[in-house]
Parts: sequence; structure tokens; C-alpha cells
Amino acid sequence: MLDEYSSSLERLVTIGLIASGVVGIGCTHYARLDTILDELSTMSPPWFSAHRDTYRHVLATSLSQDAYLCDPLPSEVFSGSGPQGWRTIRGTMPHYGVYHGPMHYDVLHHDGQWRVEVRYAVELPDPDATLELPDCALSNRLHGPMTCQGIAYSRSGTLDACPDTGTFQAPASQENVKRLLEHWSENAERYYNRDAEAFAIPVHYDFSFTPMAKDQDADGPVHWRLPLDPTCGRTPYFRSMRSGWSLPIVAHEVGHMLGLLDEYEALSGIVAWYPKTAFRGAERSRFGLSMKEESVVLPLHHYLVLRRYFCPEPESRNPYGHGVPQAANIPRLRGLT
Repeated sequence: MLDEYSSSLERLVTIGLIASGVVGIGCTHYARLDTILDELSTMSPPWFSAHRDTYRHVLATSLSQDAYLCDPLPSEVFSGSGPQGWRTIRGTMPHYGVYHGPMHYDVLHHDGQWRVEVRYAVELPDPDATLELPDCALSNRLHGPMTCQGIAYSRSGTLDACPDTGTFQAPASQENVKRLLEHWSENAERYYNRDAEAFAIPVHYDFSFTPMAKDQDADGPVHWRLPLDPTCGRTPYFRSMRSGWSLPIVAHEVGHMLGLLDEYEALSGIVAWYPKTAFRGAERSRFGLSMKEESVVLPLHHYLVLRRYFCPEPESRNPYGHGVPQAANIPRLRGLT
């Protein structure tokens, strides 16, 4: 698994280094950066303000590298004022300062409420394969012989996305994959909705994962199409999904499709001698230590997702259009007024 990941990463690094010298997008200065941060701090847990430098860096990096150029205040974004209707956000964001990965989602603003949608088409694995699972949550919903023993990955107490704390397996039948993706569709979004409610942010997230044969066209518009690998392991979020990912990990990976960046040291967690290392103060952030049930989607993250709705359409979205797989085409705007 590590060799496969390293090979993929090496290719992406090469693409990223080439592209970085070709196209620069975004903005390097936002005059209201500290005012934005001040407002976010008043909405956030105390540990957010205690590590202001870390989150100032996250905010500044996210804004300066984004092709959607505007800096509304959080109070303006969350207040319910502004334009109404659907808008599609589409582009790329830089990861680890090395390669650009896709960003693609829909946003609805209506009567002071927000709705964010991400729709995946997930290609079925070989039906004769065995699904690695992260826990026993689906033991009553899956068919065929199932191995279910040990400690669930998200409760392992380790910093590994795929810890060696248990064995959870089931046949990779079409019906079982459908049940797994239904589980993701029902539950991955709840981390975002739970934390939005806790911070009194009027937004609802809806993530859907639809099973699809490799030669089958999607039944309706999707934001991204990718295969399901019946294992656990680290994979770029736009290359494949992994059946062994716990719900917290799935939620984290969808966050990248929402244009949110990791808050841990680049490449940490790949090898034993360099464990996952969150930025100072980001240990409780969903994008710092993603594998934990209790990690939080902060007001900062909700702001970054919704902020783009207020920005003009970018002149350039993709610094190297053929560097990564392309999503299905869907309208950029739907009823925006």
C-alpha cells in the first residue's frame, strides 16, 4: 500500500512542481484578515483563540491560494443576507504546497439558510473481493460471512487512519457495497451538521455516495466519480475511496472536495517514524487529526466553504487542467439571483 501511495504522490509532486511555475492564482493579501479572524474567534472554542497564529496561517493560506477572490466577514456570510439561489463552486486548491486537487460542490442560499451538497459516483470493486471495514457498525445490514473482532478504527486511540486494532471484513458484493455507501451517505455529513448546530451556523450539509458500475453512466449530475478500493490506506481523495475508512476519515476527505486543506505537517503519518503531526493547536480540528470522532468542523471551516458563494466567478480555476481526473460537467450556476 505504501509503495502504491508513494508512486502516486511522486507523480503528483512532479505535476505540481511543473504547474507551480506556469500559473499562479489567488491573492496574496486580504486587508480584513485579522477582522475575519476576530469574528471567527468569538464563535469558536477557547482553544481556537489560544492558537491564533496557527489559525491565522490556515485562514491566510486558504484565502491567498483560492481562485475565488473576496473576503466577506463571517457575520455577513452567516447572517442570511446576500444573494439567493443555487451556485456551483468548482476549481482546485493546493495540498501540501505541492499539487492541486479538485474542489467541486453546490451551495444553496434561501431564506437565511444554507445548504451544501457533494454528490459522488462510486465505482464498484470486484464482487469476488473482500471489503475491509473500519468497525462492526454494519454487521446487521451486510450479507454473507463477516469477520467482526477488535476495536473500531475510530476508537483505537491511535493517530492512524487504519490501525491494527481489529479485523472487520465482508464480501464485496454489489448489495454490500450499496449498504456501505448508504451508511456513508447517512452519516458522514453528520459531523458537519453536528458542529454547525453547536456553533449556531445556519447550514446543512448533504453528502451522497451512489454505487456505479465502471461502464455505467451516472444517473444525474455528480461532482466527482472515482472507484472504491476494498481496503484501508492513504490515497489522494480524488483518486479513490477506501472501504476501510472510518466515518471521521470519510468526512475529512469530503472536506477536501469542499476546498478545505489539511492542518497537519505534510507527509506525516505515512511511515511509523513520522507519526501524524497536527499543527500546534489543531489537534481537535477535523482537519488536524481527522481520525477522531470528537474532532471539530470549526466556524473557520464553514466560513471558508460558504465564503465562495459571495465571490465573482474566477477567471482561472485550474492551474493544470489535465493533471488530475476531471469530474462530470454540471452547471456552474443554478438560479442565482
